[in-house]
Amino acid sequence: MSHALASERHLEDINIHSIERYQSEGYPWEDWARLRRDAPVYWYERPGIEPFWAVTRYADVKAISLDDKTFINGGPRLRLAPSDYDRRARAARERKAELYGWDASAPDDMVYMDNPDHRKLRLVVARSFTSAFCRTLASELDSLAVSIAEDFERALENGESVDLVHGFGAKLPLATICQMMGLPIEDWADIHRWTDALFDLENMQWAEPGESRHDMRRRLHREFHGYIANLIETKRRCPGEDLSSKLVHAEIDGSPLSEQELHGYLRLLIAAGNETTRNSLTRGMLELLEWPEQLARFHEDPDSLTETLVEEIVRYTSPVMQFARTATRDVEIHGKTIRAGDTVGIWYPSANRDETVFERPNQLDITRDPNPHVGFGHGVHFCLGANLARFELRAMFRELGRRRLLSRLEVAGAARWLTDLHVGAIAEAPVRYAA
Repeated sequence: MSHALASERHLEDINIHSIERYQSEGYPWEDWARLRRDAPVYWYERPGIEPFWAVTRYADVKAISLDDKTFINGGPRLRLAPSDYDRRARAARERKAELYGWDASAPDDMVYMDNPDHRKLRLVVARSFTSAFCRTLASELDSLAVSIAEDFERALENGESVDLVHGFGAKLPLATICQMMGLPIEDWADIHRWTDALFDLENMQWAEPGESRHDMRRRLHREFHGYIANLIETKRRCPGEDLSSKLVHAEIDGSPLSEQELHGYLRLLIAAGNETTRNSLTRGMLELLEWPEQLARFHEDPDSLTETLVEEIVRYTSPVMQFARTATRDVEIHGKTIRAGDTVGIWYPSANRDETVFERPNQLDITRDPNPHVGFGHGVHFCLGANLARFELRAMFRELGRRRLLSRLEVAGAARWLTDLHVGAIAEAPVRYAA
């Protein structure tokens, strides 16, 4: 079935799905702007990716996110990805189910679920991610930020370039989620290695001698699975006050979570908790280097500007690019009929640059207020860790501002982007002290 209309033929050169383009050019801001203007609900049919409706306007992204009965997470696609990636992911899920005796048709984790099941699982740990609870962590986050910034400065003082991602951005989110999960400090390096491999498909840093990328990734997945299995068993025997213990001993409708559900939930919290925040932090730092007048303004008063700066960084960088929803019924939006079973892709970066909502949307403005961005999503699937991410980002940017550290940095080489269409992240970004 083709939904393309003759009136939209001028949009055939639009390309918002090519990973290679993201790697070489960054986000396709101009293409998203054209879609917002000319085809806000656009049937996107291109070689290499299964067709979907591209939704790019702010109001429509919010409306679809709120209507979780019409647009569900539990369909065949939750994230838009190249066709070959979808095939590999399905095959990997089937292999894992066969290996561990799991149900291949069951959702990977609660993000793939809809209410009421999603809400029930979310509530198990929701209190540990409220703003009030995160406020109790603020002092510890500030102390960690000081220590991490000091280490970063010492490394830079040697005169060599330092990777902004692994040498700085990954450290606070990793330490925080590991502590919340009750994972011993001696395991943190392994956690970083395993979760890094989940997202960075090109990285061979963790390969053993003579190991292929395919074999390395399979080994790392097995190691992470084994670690989580051991964690579950340990928390069953010796529970604590940590999130892992809460999950292992939780009950939903009077029944404990299955082994498969526990693996999915623990993997989600550990991976998302230490990967997504570092993306906002590292990309935000690089963007500030591109906007020296905004950086200078921040350095004048970091304590009062940190909060608005963090919100603007999330809006401006929009690390989560898209989620897919499946329509459960026929629905018309902007004169286009979305059929039951169609995939709908909601594009957060485009929504966060919508000219009808944000004044000068393509300008970084660290004083922007209000800033009603959808960088953490919207509706029932609003990011569980949004409050924690905000507190972590505030701690790190406040410390950077107090030290005026960014004004002393310069980019020391080309950044390497992750090969992913879901999360816009930088895998490596060398920086050094400016000459």
